[in-house]
Amino acid sequence: MSRKRLWETDHELTLPTRISDESDRWKRIRCDEVSEDIENFYEDIRTQILRYNNKEAITIIIETMLNSKCCARCILRFLNVHDYNIYSASEEVLLKLLCRIHEDFFKSIDPKLISSTEHSFTEILSCRPHDKPVCVTCFDLLYQADTIECVWPIYQSILAHNFDVKDFNLSVSMPTGILVNNYSMIVWVRKICNDLKVQCPLKKLIDLKEIFKLLLGWGIEKQSGMIYECQSQFNISIEYCHDETKRIHMFLTKIPSADFGIKKTRVKGKHVRTGDSRPNIINALQKVSDDEFLKMCNGCPSFVVKERWKLISIALEHAAVYVGGRYNKLSREMSQTPWIINGVKLAPTSVSECIGERIRELFKCDDYNFVPAGREDSNVRMLGSGRPFFMEIFNPRNPFPSQETLNSVQEEINKEYTDSVRCQRLTMITNKQDLSIIKEGEETKTKTYSALVWISKKVTPEIIDEINKFHDGFTIEQQTPIRVLQRRSSAVRSKKIHCIFAEQMEDNFLTLKMTTEAGTYIKEFIHGDLGRTTPNLGDMIGCHADILALDVLEVDLEWPI
Repeated sequence: MSRKRLWETDHELTLPTRISDESDRWKRIRCDEVSEDIENFYEDIRTQILRYNNKEAITIIIETMLNSKCCARCILRFLNVHDYNIYSASEEVLLKLLCRIHEDFFKSIDPKLISSTEHSFTEILSCRPHDKPVCVTCFDLLYQADTIECVWPIYQSILAHNFDVKDFNLSVSMPTGILVNNYSMIVWVRKICNDLKVQCPLKKLIDLKEIFKLLLGWGIEKQSGMIYECQSQFNISIEYCHDETKRIHMFLTKIPSADFGIKKTRVKGKHVRTGDSRPNIINALQKVSDDEFLKMCNGCPSFVVKERWKLISIALEHAAVYVGGRYNKLSREMSQTPWIINGVKLAPTSVSECIGERIRELFKCDDYNFVPAGREDSNVRMLGSGRPFFMEIFNPRNPFPSQETLNSVQEEINKEYTDSVRCQRLTMITNKQDLSIIKEGEETKTKTYSALVWISKKVTPEIIDEINKFHDGFTIEQQTPIRVLQRRSSAVRSKKIHCIFAEQMEDNFLTLKMTTEAGTYIKEFIHGDLGRTTPNLGDMIGCHADILALDVLEVDLEWPI
Protein backbone atom coordinates (compact mmCIF):
# COMPACT_ATOMS: atom_id res chain seq x y z
CA MET A 1 0.00 0.00 0.00
CA SER A 2 1.33 3.43 -0.93
CA ARG A 3 2.08 5.83 1.89
CA LYS A 4 -0.60 8.44 2.47
CA ARG A 5 0.78 11.91 2.04
CA LEU A 6 0.41 14.63 4.65
CA TRP A 7 -2.06 16.61 2.57
CA GLU A 8 -4.40 13.72 1.77
CA THR A 9 -7.15 12.80 4.23
CA ASP A 10 -9.47 9.82 4.30
CA HIS A 11 -12.41 12.05 3.51
CA GLU A 12 -10.73 13.65 0.54
CA LEU A 13 -9.66 10.34 -0.97
CA THR A 14 -13.12 8.76 -0.70
CA LEU A 15 -15.11 9.63 -3.80
CA PRO A 16 -18.68 10.50 -2.84
CA THR A 17 -21.47 8.73 -4.67
CA ARG A 18 -22.95 11.40 -6.90
CA ILE A 19 -24.88 9.51 -9.57
CA SER A 20 -27.76 8.12 -7.53
CA ASP A 21 -30.31 7.83 -10.32
CA GLU A 22 -29.95 6.26 -13.77
CA SER A 23 -31.30 9.40 -15.41
CA ASP A 24 -28.62 11.52 -13.69
CA ARG A 25 -25.96 9.83 -15.79
CA TRP A 26 -27.35 11.42 -18.93
CA LYS A 27 -27.68 14.98 -17.64
CA ARG A 28 -25.43 17.31 -19.59
CA ILE A 29 -23.04 19.52 -17.66
CA ARG A 30 -22.71 22.04 -20.49
CA CYS A 31 -25.04 22.25 -23.44
CA ASP A 32 -25.40 25.34 -25.64
CA GLU A 33 -29.01 26.44 -25.97
CA VAL A 34 -29.96 27.15 -29.58
CA SER A 35 -33.77 27.14 -29.41
CA GLU A 36 -34.06 30.92 -29.71
CA ASP A 37 -31.89 31.04 -32.82
CA ILE A 38 -32.58 27.62 -34.30
CA GLU A 39 -32.86 28.86 -37.88
CA ASN A 40 -29.45 30.52 -37.84
CA PHE A 41 -27.98 27.42 -36.22
CA TYR A 42 -29.55 25.26 -38.93
CA GLU A 43 -28.06 27.48 -41.63
CA ASP A 44 -24.62 27.30 -39.98
CA ILE A 45 -24.69 23.50 -40.03
CA ARG A 46 -26.04 23.39 -43.57
CA THR A 47 -23.33 25.77 -44.82
CA GLN A 48 -20.56 23.77 -43.09
CA ILE A 49 -21.81 20.48 -44.54
CA LEU A 50 -22.12 21.81 -48.09
CA ARG A 51 -18.62 23.24 -47.99
CA TYR A 52 -17.05 19.77 -48.29
CA ASN A 53 -19.87 17.54 -49.63
CA ASN A 54 -22.42 17.24 -52.40
CA LYS A 55 -26.10 16.80 -51.55
CA GLU A 56 -26.23 13.20 -52.74
CA ALA A 57 -23.27 12.18 -50.55
CA ILE A 58 -24.70 14.09 -47.57
CA THR A 59 -28.00 12.24 -47.90
CA ILE A 60 -26.23 8.88 -48.14
CA ILE A 61 -23.97 9.56 -45.14
CA ILE A 62 -26.81 10.74 -42.89
CA GLU A 63 -29.14 7.89 -43.86
CA THR A 64 -26.49 5.16 -43.67
CA MET A 65 -25.15 6.28 -40.29
CA LEU A 66 -28.58 6.80 -38.74
CA ASN A 67 -29.63 3.35 -39.93
CA SER A 68 -26.44 2.03 -38.28
CA LYS A 69 -27.42 3.75 -34.99
CA CYS A 70 -24.64 6.38 -35.01
CA CYS A 71 -24.93 9.47 -32.81
CA ALA A 72 -25.45 12.93 -34.32
CA ARG A 73 -21.98 14.11 -33.33
CA CYS A 74 -20.34 11.24 -35.20
CA ILE A 75 -22.44 12.01 -38.27
CA LEU A 76 -21.20 15.61 -38.14
CA ARG A 77 -17.62 14.28 -38.07
CA PHE A 78 -18.25 12.22 -41.21
CA LEU A 79 -19.73 15.33 -42.82
CA ASN A 80 -16.51 17.28 -42.08
CA VAL A 81 -18.08 19.90 -39.81
CA HIS A 82 -15.03 21.80 -38.56
CA ASP A 83 -16.81 24.30 -36.31
CA TYR A 84 -16.40 22.55 -32.97
CA ASN A 85 -18.93 24.83 -31.29
CA ILE A 86 -21.68 23.12 -33.30
CA TYR A 87 -20.92 19.86 -31.47
CA SER A 88 -21.78 21.47 -28.14
CA ALA A 89 -25.50 21.48 -28.95
CA SER A 90 -27.55 18.65 -27.47
CA GLU A 91 -27.92 15.33 -29.27
CA GLU A 92 -31.66 15.87 -29.61
CA VAL A 93 -31.24 19.23 -31.37
CA LEU A 94 -28.49 17.94 -33.66
CA LEU A 95 -30.49 14.84 -34.64
CA LYS A 96 -33.56 16.90 -35.52
CA LEU A 97 -31.50 19.29 -37.63
CA LEU A 98 -29.71 16.43 -39.41
CA CYS A 99 -33.06 14.82 -40.19
CA ARG A 100 -34.30 18.16 -41.52
CA ILE A 101 -31.19 18.52 -43.71
CA HIS A 102 -31.72 14.98 -44.97
CA GLU A 103 -35.33 15.71 -45.86
CA ASP A 104 -34.44 19.00 -47.59
CA PHE A 105 -31.67 17.44 -49.68
CA PHE A 106 -33.69 14.31 -50.41
CA LYS A 107 -36.29 16.43 -52.19
CA SER A 108 -33.67 17.89 -54.53
CA ILE A 109 -31.99 14.64 -55.66
CA ASP A 110 -33.07 11.87 -57.98
CA PRO A 111 -35.59 9.71 -56.03
CA LYS A 112 -34.27 6.63 -57.86
CA LEU A 113 -30.86 7.27 -56.34
CA ILE A 114 -31.71 6.55 -52.74
CA SER A 115 -34.81 5.70 -50.78
CA SER A 116 -35.79 7.32 -47.51
CA THR A 117 -36.02 5.34 -44.28
CA GLU A 118 -37.77 7.79 -42.05
CA HIS A 119 -38.74 5.17 -39.51
CA SER A 120 -35.09 4.84 -38.33
CA PHE A 121 -34.88 8.53 -37.48
CA THR A 122 -38.13 8.70 -35.55
CA GLU A 123 -37.21 5.54 -33.65
CA ILE A 124 -33.96 7.09 -32.38
CA LEU A 125 -35.58 10.44 -31.57
CA SER A 126 -38.31 8.77 -29.52
CA CYS A 127 -35.83 6.82 -27.35
CA ARG A 128 -35.04 7.84 -23.80
CA PRO A 129 -31.29 8.57 -23.43
CA HIS A 130 -30.49 5.36 -21.54
CA ASP A 131 -32.53 3.26 -24.04
CA LYS A 132 -30.87 4.75 -27.11
CA PRO A 133 -28.86 2.29 -29.23
CA VAL A 134 -25.12 2.49 -28.64
CA CYS A 135 -23.28 4.52 -31.28
CA VAL A 136 -21.17 2.08 -33.30
CA THR A 137 -18.48 4.66 -34.17
CA CYS A 138 -17.78 6.17 -30.73
CA PHE A 139 -19.37 3.67 -28.31
CA ASP A 140 -21.30 6.68 -26.92
CA LEU A 141 -18.14 8.44 -25.76
CA LEU A 142 -18.86 11.43 -27.98
CA TYR A 143 -22.57 11.26 -27.21
CA GLN A 144 -21.91 11.32 -23.44
CA ALA A 145 -18.79 13.52 -23.42
CA ASP A 146 -20.52 16.41 -21.63
CA THR A 147 -22.75 14.34 -19.33
CA ILE A 148 -22.52 13.73 -15.59
CA GLU A 149 -21.31 10.17 -16.16
CA CYS A 150 -18.19 11.36 -18.04
CA VAL A 151 -17.44 14.55 -16.14
CA TRP A 152 -18.20 13.69 -12.53
CA PRO A 153 -15.50 11.02 -11.87
CA ILE A 154 -12.85 13.40 -13.20
CA TYR A 155 -14.12 16.32 -11.15
CA GLN A 156 -14.18 14.19 -7.99
CA SER A 157 -10.62 12.99 -8.67
CA ILE A 158 -9.44 16.61 -8.89
CA LEU A 159 -11.11 17.40 -5.56
CA ALA A 160 -9.74 14.26 -3.91
CA HIS A 161 -6.14 15.11 -4.77
CA ASN A 162 -6.34 18.77 -3.70
CA PHE A 163 -4.84 20.33 -6.83
CA ASP A 164 -4.81 24.11 -6.50
CA VAL A 165 -4.73 25.03 -10.19
CA LYS A 166 -6.56 27.44 -12.47
CA ASP A 167 -6.43 25.55 -15.76
CA PHE A 168 -6.01 22.02 -17.10
CA ASN A 169 -5.21 20.01 -20.19
CA LEU A 170 -6.57 16.62 -21.26
CA SER A 171 -4.86 13.48 -22.55
CA VAL A 172 -7.30 10.78 -23.62
CA SER A 173 -6.75 7.16 -24.61
CA MET A 174 -9.66 5.81 -26.66
CA PRO A 175 -10.66 2.15 -27.17
CA THR A 176 -8.86 0.59 -30.14
CA GLY A 177 -12.19 -0.73 -31.41
CA ILE A 178 -13.11 2.84 -32.38
CA LEU A 179 -10.34 2.81 -35.01
CA VAL A 180 -11.72 -0.28 -36.71
CA ASN A 181 -15.40 0.68 -36.50
CA ASN A 182 -14.77 4.18 -37.87
CA TYR A 183 -12.80 2.73 -40.75
CA SER A 184 -15.56 0.17 -41.35
CA MET A 185 -18.12 2.97 -41.63
CA ILE A 186 -15.90 4.88 -44.08
CA VAL A 187 -15.50 1.80 -46.28
CA TRP A 188 -19.21 1.02 -46.17
CA VAL A 189 -20.27 4.58 -47.09
CA ARG A 190 -17.72 4.63 -49.91
CA LYS A 191 -19.13 1.35 -51.25
CA ILE A 192 -22.69 2.69 -51.23
CA CYS A 193 -21.57 5.88 -52.98
CA ASN A 194 -19.61 3.93 -55.57
CA ASP A 195 -22.56 1.60 -56.24
CA LEU A 196 -24.80 4.64 -56.79
CA LYS A 197 -22.10 6.45 -58.78
CA VAL A 198 -22.00 9.32 -56.30
CA GLN A 199 -18.77 11.17 -55.59
CA CYS A 200 -17.76 10.30 -52.02
CA PRO A 201 -15.86 12.96 -50.02
CA LEU A 202 -14.77 10.58 -47.25
CA LYS A 203 -10.98 10.43 -47.09
CA LYS A 204 -9.97 11.61 -43.64
CA LEU A 205 -12.33 12.16 -40.72
CA ILE A 206 -12.26 14.89 -38.13
CA ASP A 207 -10.52 13.33 -35.13
CA LEU A 208 -13.05 11.97 -32.65
CA LYS A 209 -10.59 12.44 -29.82
CA GLU A 210 -10.22 16.19 -30.36
CA ILE A 211 -13.98 16.79 -30.33
CA PHE A 212 -14.38 14.55 -27.30
CA LYS A 213 -11.65 16.43 -25.42
CA LEU A 214 -13.30 19.77 -26.16
CA LEU A 215 -16.75 18.62 -25.03
CA LEU A 216 -15.36 16.94 -21.94
CA GLY A 217 -13.11 19.93 -21.23
CA TRP A 218 -16.01 22.34 -21.46
CA GLY A 219 -17.98 20.15 -19.06
CA ILE A 220 -15.12 20.10 -16.55
CA GLU A 221 -14.78 23.87 -16.94
CA LYS A 222 -18.40 24.44 -15.98
CA GLN A 223 -18.27 21.99 -13.07
CA SER A 224 -14.92 23.04 -11.60
CA GLY A 225 -14.45 26.69 -12.56
CA MET A 226 -11.06 25.88 -14.10
CA ILE A 227 -10.14 26.79 -17.69
CA TYR A 228 -9.51 24.18 -20.37
CA GLU A 229 -6.17 25.25 -21.84
CA CYS A 230 -4.19 23.06 -24.26
CA GLN A 231 -0.90 24.52 -23.00
CA SER A 232 -1.73 24.01 -19.31
CA GLN A 233 0.91 22.40 -17.11
CA PHE A 234 -1.78 20.42 -15.26
CA ASN A 235 -2.65 17.33 -17.27
CA ILE A 236 -5.59 14.99 -16.74
CA SER A 237 -4.94 11.62 -18.39
CA ILE A 238 -8.00 9.46 -18.94
CA GLU A 239 -8.12 5.94 -20.36
CA TYR A 240 -11.27 4.32 -21.72
CA CYS A 241 -11.86 0.78 -22.95
CA HIS A 242 -14.56 -1.20 -24.72
CA ASP A 243 -14.47 -4.88 -23.83
CA GLU A 244 -16.78 -5.92 -26.65
CA THR A 245 -14.39 -4.74 -29.39
CA LYS A 246 -10.99 -4.88 -27.71
CA ARG A 247 -9.82 -7.69 -30.03
CA ILE A 248 -11.75 -6.69 -33.14
CA HIS A 249 -8.56 -5.56 -34.89
CA MET A 250 -7.12 -9.08 -34.84
CA PHE A 251 -8.75 -9.83 -38.23
CA LEU A 252 -6.00 -7.68 -39.74
CA THR A 253 -3.52 -10.50 -39.09
CA LYS A 254 -5.38 -12.52 -41.76
CA ILE A 255 -4.95 -9.87 -44.47
CA PRO A 256 -1.44 -10.13 -45.99
CA SER A 257 -1.41 -6.57 -47.35
CA ALA A 258 -2.04 -5.17 -43.85
CA ASP A 259 1.40 -6.40 -42.74
CA PHE A 260 0.02 -6.56 -39.20
CA GLY A 261 2.05 -8.92 -37.04
CA ILE A 262 1.37 -9.74 -33.40
CA LYS A 263 4.10 -11.16 -31.20
CA LYS A 264 3.81 -12.75 -27.79
CA THR A 265 6.54 -12.13 -25.24
CA ARG A 266 6.98 -12.78 -21.54
CA VAL A 267 7.27 -9.79 -19.22
CA LYS A 268 7.79 -10.55 -15.54
CA GLY A 269 6.44 -14.06 -16.03
CA LYS A 270 3.32 -12.99 -17.93
CA HIS A 271 2.48 -13.41 -21.61
CA VAL A 272 2.10 -10.01 -23.29
CA ARG A 273 1.04 -9.21 -26.87
CA THR A 274 3.09 -6.63 -28.73
CA GLY A 275 2.53 -5.05 -32.13
CA ASP A 276 -1.13 -4.07 -31.76
CA SER A 277 -0.54 -0.46 -30.74
CA ARG A 278 -2.82 2.25 -32.09
CA PRO A 279 -0.27 3.53 -34.66
CA ASN A 280 0.22 -0.04 -35.94
CA ILE A 281 -3.53 -0.58 -36.27
CA ILE A 282 -3.94 2.70 -38.15
CA ASN A 283 -1.04 1.87 -40.50
CA ALA A 284 -2.47 -1.60 -41.15
CA LEU A 285 -5.95 -0.24 -41.95
CA GLN A 286 -4.49 2.29 -44.39
CA LYS A 287 -2.72 -0.51 -46.29
CA VAL A 288 -5.89 -2.55 -46.77
CA SER A 289 -8.00 -1.86 -49.86
CA ASP A 290 -11.77 -1.45 -49.57
CA ASP A 291 -12.33 -4.67 -51.51
CA GLU A 292 -10.08 -6.66 -49.18
CA PHE A 293 -11.76 -5.14 -46.15
CA LEU A 294 -15.28 -5.91 -47.39
CA LYS A 295 -14.29 -9.42 -48.40
CA MET A 296 -13.04 -10.09 -44.88
CA CYS A 297 -16.36 -8.70 -43.56
CA ASN A 298 -18.41 -10.84 -45.97
CA GLY A 299 -19.48 -7.79 -47.95
CA CYS A 300 -20.92 -5.74 -45.08
CA PRO A 301 -19.29 -4.70 -41.79
CA SER A 302 -21.18 -5.63 -38.65
CA PHE A 303 -22.56 -2.47 -37.07
CA VAL A 304 -23.94 -3.85 -33.82
CA VAL A 305 -22.54 -2.68 -30.48
CA LYS A 306 -24.32 -3.67 -27.28
CA GLU A 307 -22.01 -2.23 -24.62
CA ARG A 308 -20.98 1.36 -23.93
CA TRP A 309 -17.51 2.57 -23.04
CA LYS A 310 -15.86 1.89 -19.68
CA LEU A 311 -13.54 4.15 -17.70
CA ILE A 312 -10.27 2.42 -16.79
CA SER A 313 -8.22 5.11 -15.07
CA ILE A 314 -7.81 8.80 -14.31
CA ALA A 315 -4.30 10.16 -13.67
CA LEU A 316 -3.65 13.72 -12.56
CA GLU A 317 -0.20 15.22 -12.97
CA HIS A 318 1.19 18.72 -12.90
CA ALA A 319 4.38 19.45 -14.79
CA ALA A 320 7.47 19.90 -12.64
CA VAL A 321 8.10 23.35 -11.20
CA TYR A 322 11.45 24.66 -9.96
CA VAL A 323 12.68 26.47 -6.88
CA GLY A 324 16.15 28.01 -6.67
CA GLY A 325 18.25 29.29 -3.81
CA ARG A 326 21.54 29.01 -1.96
CA TYR A 327 22.43 27.01 1.13
CA ASN A 328 25.06 27.05 3.85
CA LYS A 329 26.15 23.81 5.51
CA LEU A 330 27.45 24.58 8.98
CA SER A 331 27.96 21.02 10.21
CA ARG A 332 30.82 18.60 9.52
CA GLU A 333 28.56 15.64 10.28
CA MET A 334 26.01 16.16 7.52
CA SER A 335 26.12 15.06 3.89
CA GLN A 336 24.85 17.13 1.00
CA THR A 337 22.41 14.41 -0.12
CA PRO A 338 21.41 11.16 1.66
CA TRP A 339 24.58 9.06 2.06
CA ILE A 340 23.54 5.42 1.84
CA ILE A 341 25.81 2.44 1.13
CA ASN A 342 24.44 -1.11 1.06
CA GLY A 343 21.23 0.11 2.63
CA VAL A 344 23.00 1.75 5.56
CA LYS A 345 22.66 5.50 6.08
CA LEU A 346 26.13 6.79 6.95
CA ALA A 347 25.08 10.34 7.85
CA PRO A 348 22.09 11.08 10.11
CA THR A 349 20.61 13.66 7.73
CA SER A 350 21.48 15.77 4.71
CA VAL A 351 21.09 19.28 3.33
CA SER A 352 18.67 18.08 0.67
CA GLU A 353 16.43 16.44 3.28
CA CYS A 354 16.43 19.45 5.61
CA ILE A 355 15.34 21.76 2.79
CA GLY A 356 13.48 19.25 0.63
CA GLU A 357 11.02 17.92 3.19
CA ARG A 358 9.78 21.44 3.95
CA ILE A 359 9.50 22.09 0.22
CA ARG A 360 7.58 18.82 -0.18
CA GLU A 361 5.05 19.90 2.44
CA LEU A 362 4.65 23.34 0.87
CA PHE A 363 4.16 22.13 -2.69
CA LYS A 364 2.36 18.90 -1.70
CA CYS A 365 4.41 17.09 -4.31
CA ASP A 366 5.06 13.43 -5.07
CA ASP A 367 8.83 13.85 -4.88
CA TYR A 368 11.67 16.27 -5.54
CA ASN A 369 15.17 16.31 -7.01
CA PHE A 370 17.89 18.37 -5.31
CA VAL A 371 20.43 19.75 -7.85
CA PRO A 372 23.38 21.73 -6.41
CA ALA A 373 26.17 23.53 -8.28
CA GLY A 374 28.90 21.09 -7.27
CA ARG A 375 29.25 19.27 -3.98
CA GLU A 376 31.16 19.18 -0.74
CA ASP A 377 32.04 16.17 1.43
CA SER A 378 30.07 15.51 4.60
CA ASN A 379 33.00 16.77 6.76
CA VAL A 380 33.33 20.01 4.75
CA ARG A 381 31.39 23.15 5.61
CA MET A 382 29.82 25.44 3.01
CA LEU A 383 30.14 29.04 4.29
CA GLY A 384 30.02 32.54 2.78
CA SER A 385 27.07 33.35 0.51
CA GLY A 386 26.27 29.65 0.15
CA ARG A 387 26.18 27.12 -2.67
CA PRO A 388 23.62 27.64 -5.46
CA PHE A 389 21.02 24.93 -5.95
CA PHE A 390 17.63 24.29 -7.49
CA MET A 391 14.93 21.77 -6.70
CA GLU A 392 12.80 20.03 -9.28
CA ILE A 393 9.33 19.57 -7.77
CA PHE A 394 7.43 16.60 -9.21
CA ASN A 395 3.63 16.71 -9.53
CA PRO A 396 2.96 19.58 -7.10
CA ARG A 397 -0.61 20.04 -5.84
CA ASN A 398 0.23 23.61 -4.84
CA PRO A 399 2.47 24.57 -7.77
CA PHE A 400 2.75 28.35 -7.42
CA PRO A 401 3.14 29.56 -3.81
CA SER A 402 3.72 33.27 -3.30
CA GLN A 403 7.16 34.71 -2.57
CA GLU A 404 5.92 35.58 0.92
CA THR A 405 5.14 31.90 1.52
CA LEU A 406 8.59 30.86 0.27
CA ASN A 407 10.17 33.44 2.59
CA SER A 408 8.21 32.00 5.49
CA VAL A 409 9.34 28.44 4.68
CA GLN A 410 12.94 29.67 4.41
CA GLU A 411 12.68 31.20 7.89
CA GLU A 412 11.26 27.95 9.27
CA ILE A 413 14.15 25.94 7.81
CA ASN A 414 16.73 28.34 9.24
CA LYS A 415 15.05 28.34 12.63
CA GLU A 416 14.78 24.54 12.86
CA TYR A 417 18.33 23.80 11.65
CA THR A 418 20.14 26.77 13.22
CA ASP A 419 23.43 24.91 13.81
CA SER A 420 23.54 22.87 10.63
CA VAL A 421 21.78 24.37 7.58
CA ARG A 422 20.83 27.81 6.38
CA CYS A 423 18.78 28.56 3.28
CA GLN A 424 18.96 31.85 1.38
CA ARG A 425 17.22 33.58 -1.54
CA LEU A 426 14.59 30.86 -2.00
CA THR A 427 12.53 31.76 -5.08
CA MET A 428 10.54 30.25 -7.97
CA ILE A 429 12.46 29.68 -11.22
CA THR A 430 10.06 30.50 -14.04
CA ASN A 431 12.48 30.23 -16.96
CA LYS A 432 13.59 26.62 -17.31
CA GLN A 433 16.59 27.66 -19.43
CA ASP A 434 18.08 29.34 -16.35
CA LEU A 435 18.60 25.88 -14.82
CA SER A 436 21.53 25.22 -17.14
CA ILE A 437 23.47 27.87 -15.19
CA ILE A 438 23.74 25.46 -12.25
CA LYS A 439 25.25 22.63 -14.32
CA GLU A 440 27.56 25.01 -16.17
CA GLY A 441 28.66 26.59 -12.89
CA GLU A 442 29.52 23.17 -11.51
CA GLU A 443 32.12 22.76 -14.26
CA THR A 444 33.32 26.30 -15.03
CA LYS A 445 33.11 28.67 -12.06
CA THR A 446 35.86 29.28 -9.52
CA LYS A 447 35.58 28.35 -5.85
CA THR A 448 37.39 29.66 -2.79
CA TYR A 449 38.47 27.39 0.08
CA SER A 450 40.02 27.63 3.52
CA ALA A 451 41.96 24.63 4.85
CA LEU A 452 43.61 23.77 8.17
CA VAL A 453 46.83 21.86 7.33
CA TRP A 454 49.34 19.79 9.33
CA ILE A 455 52.87 19.28 7.97
CA SER A 456 55.58 16.91 9.18
CA LYS A 457 57.93 19.70 10.32
CA LYS A 458 57.56 22.88 12.30
CA VAL A 459 56.05 25.72 10.31
CA THR A 460 58.51 28.58 9.73
CA PRO A 461 58.25 31.92 7.86
CA GLU A 462 60.43 30.39 5.16
CA ILE A 463 57.89 27.62 4.56
CA ILE A 464 55.10 30.18 4.40
CA ASP A 465 57.12 32.26 1.91
CA GLU A 466 57.80 29.17 -0.19
CA ILE A 467 54.06 28.55 -0.51
CA ASN A 468 53.12 32.18 -1.07
CA LYS A 469 55.53 32.62 -3.95
CA PHE A 470 52.89 30.67 -5.96
CA HIS A 471 50.32 33.31 -5.01
CA ASP A 472 49.54 34.17 -8.65
CA GLY A 473 48.58 30.63 -9.51
CA PHE A 474 49.78 27.44 -11.18
CA THR A 475 48.46 24.26 -12.80
CA ILE A 476 48.35 20.80 -11.28
CA GLU A 477 47.69 17.35 -12.78
CA GLN A 478 45.21 15.23 -10.85
CA GLN A 479 44.55 11.58 -11.47
CA THR A 480 41.09 10.51 -10.33
CA PRO A 481 41.34 10.27 -6.50
CA ILE A 482 41.31 6.83 -4.95
CA ARG A 483 38.31 7.73 -2.79
CA VAL A 484 36.05 8.44 -5.80
CA LEU A 485 37.24 5.76 -8.21
CA GLN A 486 34.06 3.76 -7.57
CA ARG A 487 31.92 6.50 -9.14
CA ARG A 488 34.28 8.33 -11.58
CA SER A 489 36.33 6.97 -14.45
CA SER A 490 40.10 6.94 -14.06
CA ALA A 491 41.70 9.88 -15.90
CA VAL A 492 44.29 12.61 -15.48
CA ARG A 493 42.78 16.10 -15.37
CA SER A 494 44.57 19.45 -15.47
CA LYS A 495 43.24 21.94 -12.92
CA LYS A 496 44.13 25.57 -12.37
CA ILE A 497 44.83 26.96 -8.91
CA HIS A 498 44.27 30.67 -9.47
CA CYS A 499 45.50 31.91 -6.11
CA ILE A 500 47.03 30.46 -2.94
CA PHE A 501 47.89 32.16 0.36
CA ALA A 502 49.32 30.56 3.53
CA GLU A 503 49.32 31.81 7.13
CA GLN A 504 51.44 30.44 9.95
CA MET A 505 49.86 28.95 13.08
CA GLU A 506 51.41 27.21 16.08
CA ASP A 507 53.85 24.32 15.76
CA ASN A 508 53.17 22.18 12.70
CA PHE A 509 49.95 23.90 11.62
CA LEU A 510 49.12 26.44 8.94
CA THR A 511 46.05 27.66 7.07
CA LEU A 512 45.65 27.84 3.32
CA LYS A 513 43.25 30.05 1.43
CA MET A 514 42.88 29.01 -2.20
CA THR A 515 40.84 30.00 -5.22
CA THR A 516 40.67 27.19 -7.75
CA GLU A 517 39.03 26.01 -10.93
CA ALA A 518 35.79 24.07 -10.46
CA GLY A 519 36.42 20.35 -10.04
CA THR A 520 39.75 20.66 -8.22
CA TYR A 521 40.22 18.09 -5.44
CA ILE A 522 41.61 20.21 -2.58
CA LYS A 523 42.24 17.37 -0.12
CA GLU A 524 44.29 15.50 -2.72
CA PHE A 525 46.32 18.61 -3.58
CA ILE A 526 47.30 18.90 0.07
CA HIS A 527 48.19 15.28 0.92
CA GLY A 528 49.18 14.20 -2.61
CA ASP A 529 46.92 11.10 -2.80
CA LEU A 530 49.92 8.75 -2.93
CA GLY A 531 51.51 10.78 -5.71
CA ARG A 532 48.37 10.90 -7.93
CA THR A 533 48.29 14.75 -7.71
CA THR A 534 51.37 16.66 -8.88
CA PRO A 535 52.62 19.04 -7.79
CA ASN A 536 51.06 18.84 -4.36
CA LEU A 537 51.66 20.87 -1.20
CA GLY A 538 54.15 18.35 0.16
CA ASP A 539 56.21 18.56 -3.04
CA MET A 540 56.25 22.36 -2.80
CA ILE A 541 57.66 22.47 0.75
CA GLY A 542 59.58 19.19 0.84
CA CYS A 543 57.69 17.34 3.58
CA HIS A 544 54.54 15.38 4.29
CA ALA A 545 51.27 17.34 4.52
CA ASP A 546 47.73 16.42 5.53
CA ILE A 547 44.44 18.24 5.81
CA LEU A 548 42.55 18.48 9.11
CA ALA A 549 39.58 20.67 8.14
CA LEU A 550 38.21 22.21 4.98
CA ASP A 551 35.64 24.94 4.35
CA VAL A 552 34.20 26.24 1.10
CA LEU A 553 34.17 30.03 1.45
CA GLU A 554 32.62 31.06 -1.87
CA VAL A 555 31.15 29.68 -5.10
CA ASP A 556 31.56 32.32 -7.78
CA LEU A 557 28.14 31.98 -9.40
CA GLU A 558 25.33 34.54 -9.46
CA TRP A 559 22.19 32.59 -8.55
CA PRO A 560 19.23 32.85 -8.47
CA ILE A 561 19.19 35.46 -11.22
